[in-house]
Amino acid sequence: MALQVLLAATLRKYFPDYDHAAGLEVQIQPGTTVKELAARLNLPVADIKLIMINGRAGNWDTVLQGDERVALFPPVGGG
Repeated sequence: MALQVLLAATLRKYFPDYDHAAGLEVQIQPGTTVKELAARLNLPVADIKLIMINGRAGNWDTVLQGDERVALFPPVGGG
């Protein structure tokens, strides 16, 4: 099953041709966790602070079935 992965801010550097409007289309097996998805995309866990799945908060153990929209965000600093 395919899902859409949206990367925010500094996470986009891992995919030089990343299209922020379309994101990435990734094929997964139902039952894949968000942590497994990040590993498959070679995204360092330490670089991801917030996980949203279909607009709702998720976590590393959230199980994906396909057809979801997964948005990953880095830690944000500022002042």
